[in-house]
Amino acid sequence: MRFVFFLEGNGLPPDDIQPIGIVRKDMMNPKGGQTGKCNGEDAVLDLQLSAPGHKLPDPIAPLERHTKRITLLQGLSGRVCGGGHSNGFGALGAYSAGSGARDITIDAALAKAHPAIFQHLALGLKGSSENIFYCCSASGPNQKVPHYQDPVLAYNMLFGKILGGNTASAVGSQALLLDHVAGDIKRIESQLPRPEARKLQEFADAFASIGRRQARLQEIDAKKIPAKRDELYASTVETKQLEAHFEIAATALITGLTNTVTLSAGATSYPVWKGLGITVDNHTIGHMYNERPKPGQSVSEGKAMAIKIRQFNMELLARLVDKLEAVPEGNGSMMDNTVIVYLSDSAENHHSSCFDWPMVMLGNLGGRLKPNDRFLNFAKYGAKGHATIGMLYATLLHAAGAPVDHFGTKDTSLIGAVDQTGPLKELLA
Repeated sequence: MRFVFFLEGNGLPPDDIQPIGIVRKDMMNPKGGQTGKCNGEDAVLDLQLSAPGHKLPDPIAPLERHTKRITLLQGLSGRVCGGGHSNGFGALGAYSAGSGARDITIDAALAKAHPAIFQHLALGLKGSSENIFYCCSASGPNQKVPHYQDPVLAYNMLFGKILGGNTASAVGSQALLLDHVAGDIKRIESQLPRPEARKLQEFADAFASIGRRQARLQEIDAKKIPAKRDELYASTVETKQLEAHFEIAATALITGLTNTVTLSAGATSYPVWKGLGITVDNHTIGHMYNERPKPGQSVSEGKAMAIKIRQFNMELLARLVDKLEAVPEGNGSMMDNTVIVYLSDSAENHHSSCFDWPMVMLGNLGGRLKPNDRFLNFAKYGAKGHATIGMLYATLLHAAGAPVDHFGTKDTSLIGAVDQTGPLKELLA
């Protein structure tokens, strides 16, 4: 099983994934202000996405060729996260954004359930000069997962030793050296007080883990790794950087280097998408989004720019599916055993309230999740049939064979109204 999470910053308004030909009941958002409308359905809507008269809306239209693999999720809530400009680690952790990396996030939890040579790969675009940043993934309390922003650094880190011509004996020698270091640490450990010995044990475990990873690099077929093209990997244009990250992600999955990838595009940050001809940052676009259109325009200038950015990202996502579909696996392809989840760290809006958290899901993990080609809208907040992001994440863990009763923090406002335990029957096969 493979898992991919793609977080885009600056909010994902429900209208951006609402299919043409399907109407859901909306109501005014209880938070008011810029948050606009939110889900007002009294019961669950579960409709076929490819039925006559239905069509994907313009912002996610590049995914049209993969409609049969798509489940559009509307009506989920994540009020425990708090809302605002970004929900940070809470978006994938289902806990308060203000608590930082409070606990493990869903991507890291799935990575632990299905580890590979590299347990978890995180790549992304922040729009700053940092080579590595931390924004939304954590492997445990205060254990932030690094996101590689520099594609060259990520490429060399993942593929450098494989492409460097290391023989099995060379890789084995490195593993042997690391084993010796770990052994030395264990011998010293017995001479230290317990607190210091515990810290040293963590170093020993880390060296042992690196050794095991190094030894397994010889399993990777170097012919499956594309060349590092300077015009793509060395580019400072954010669109090229993100394109390079998607290529790295696909390669890491196809070669078996990892089973879990998290990609981020402006999560917890506000890049300028110069490669798309946009000259203002995402924060400015967020404030321009709900402005009135100018004469002769169907949408506001801010909304037009936001849609342009989303369409670019959706095309990258569609190409990733193309690549996984092209690799045979069992009686199908790699994509048949993969699930991809696309969402925004800001939930439904630039200034999010988290009453609505739209998501796009592609794939069903080889049938462990119910078939796709669906528009699935849960009941409104507090009504019977409502669901939270924590319940969705628990469902993914059930499908992955690592079941939990609930993931993240329960919404206390829903206790007594919504059963927040166990997997979602609408999704788990």
